[in-house]
Amino acid sequence: MKKNQQIWKYALTSTLVSLCVIGFGRMSYGILMPFMKDSLSLTYQQAGLLGTVTAVGYLSLVLFVGIFAAKWGSRKLIIIGTLLVTCGLVYLTWTQTFLSCLVGMVLLGIGAAFTYTPLVNIVVGWYPQQRGMMIGFIISGLGLGSLISSLLIPVFTDWFSTNGWRYLWLLFSFVTLLSSFVSYRILRDPPTVLHKTAQKGHSFVHDVYLNKKVVLVAVIYGLIGFAYLIPQSFLFSFLLDSHINQYSAGHIMSLGSIMSIFSGPLWGTISDKIGRKTSMLITLFLGAISMIIPIVFPVYLGFVICQFLWGITYVGMLSLIQALSTEQVHQSYAPVALGYATVYFAVGQFIGPGLGGWFIDYLGGIPSALYLCSGLLLAAFVLSTQLNKKVKGKLVFEKHHELMEGHE
Repeated sequence: MKKNQQIWKYALTSTLVSLCVIGFGRMSYGILMPFMKDSLSLTYQQAGLLGTVTAVGYLSLVLFVGIFAAKWGSRKLIIIGTLLVTCGLVYLTWTQTFLSCLVGMVLLGIGAAFTYTPLVNIVVGWYPQQRGMMIGFIISGLGLGSLISSLLIPVFTDWFSTNGWRYLWLLFSFVTLLSSFVSYRILRDPPTVLHKTAQKGHSFVHDVYLNKKVVLVAVIYGLIGFAYLIPQSFLFSFLLDSHINQYSAGHIMSLGSIMSIFSGPLWGTISDKIGRKTSMLITLFLGAISMIIPIVFPVYLGFVICQFLWGITYVGMLSLIQALSTEQVHQSYAPVALGYATVYFAVGQFIGPGLGGWFIDYLGGIPSALYLCSGLLLAAFVLSTQLNKKVKGKLVFEKHHELMEGHE
C-alpha cells in the first residue's frame, strides 16, 4: 500500500511542477499575449520576441542542466527552478515596458530548464519500470496549463479589466511557489549506481553524445519537434478557410487540447506494457494519418477526427521519446541524454513553423504544410523501426522501495 501511495505522490507532484513551470511558465504566454500586447502597447514583433526569448533561456541551459543534475542531484535544481519561475511570474505582474518583460520571460525559460530534466531524472530513477507512465504525467502539465489559462483569462478580464493578465500571472506565481514547497517535502533524489565504466575514461561525450542509440532517438525527437508546431500554428486557420465558423472551430481545437492532457499518461502506461518501440510506431502512424484526414475531408467531422487523433497522440510521442532517451544509457547519464536529445527537438521547433509558412505561401496553401507535417512524422516512423526492442540501460533498484517507504 505504501509503495502505491508513494508512486502516486510522485506522479501528482510531478504533474503539479510541470503544470507550473511549463504549463504556466511557457505555454500560457500564447493565451495571455494578446492582453499583454494591448495593455503594454507592444507590436506583434515585440510580442513574438517575448516568446522567443523564453525558448532561448530554456535552450541556453537545458544541455548543461542534465550535467548539473548528474553531478549535484536533481532535487536541488528543481527547487531552484521553481523559485526562479515564481520570481519571473511575480516580476511579470508588475512589468510596465517591453524590456522589463524580456527579463521576466528569460527567467521563466531558465527556471523551466532547471526544473524539467531533473524532474524526469527523479521519476525515472525511482520508477524505471513505470517510466513511461511517470513521464506521461509530467508531460500532461503542458495541455493542462493551456486549458486552465484559456478558462481563467476571460474571468480575470471581467474582474480586473485590462489588468486581468497581471492578476493571472500573480495567481500562477502563488501556485508555483506552492509547487516548490511540495517538491521540497515530497521529492527525493533516487539512489544512484556508479557507472561501472566511469573509471575507464568514459565520459558524457563517449557515452551520450557519440552514442549511436542516443543520436537516433535525438534525431527522431528533432523530427517530432519539426512537425508538431505546424498544426499548432496553422490548423485553426485551415478550419476557418474551410468555412467552419469561429465558435465551432474553437470547440474543435479545444478537443485536441483536452485529449492531450490524457495522451502522455495513456501512452506512457501502454508503452510500459507493450514496449516503447511499438507504442512509438503506433503514435507516429496515427499522428501522420491525422494530418491527412482534413485535407481529404475538409468538413466538420474530418476536423473532429483529426483533432481527436492528433490530441491523443502528439503528447504521447513526446513522453515516449523522452522515456526512450533515458533508456539508451546508464541511469547516471539519463539526464544528460535527455538534455542532449532536447536540443534536437528545440532546433526542430525553430525550423518547423517558418518552413511550414513557406510551404503555405509558395507550395499550395495550408494543406501543403500539413502534408509536410505528415511526411516528417512518417520519416520519424521509419527511423523508429531501427530502435532496439529491448530496453537498454534500465537498472533494477532492489532497494528503492525500501528507501521510498522511509523518506515519507
